[in-house]
Amino acid sequence: MFRPFSDARMIVEGIIYRYRCGIAWRDLPREFGPWQTVWRWHRNLAGDGTWDQIHQRLLAAADRDGKIGRAT
Repeated sequence: MFRPFSDARMIVEGIIYRYRCGIAWRDLPREFGPWQTVWRWHRNLAGDGTWDQIHQRLLAAADRDGKIGRAT
């Protein structure tokens, strides 16, 4: 599904940067690589459930550490 990329971390950083800044994919700085590649990775990771798994693991870790507030 994915072609090997020289720096997968930069791709993920690009995805995070895009959401944090609220910019269009086409406005992604070049340092993250071609925007089409970053978008494609995001689409594939969302499609196969990877982002959902990451979210669930982060929530579980935060809950385990008492960092999630509970309504009383």
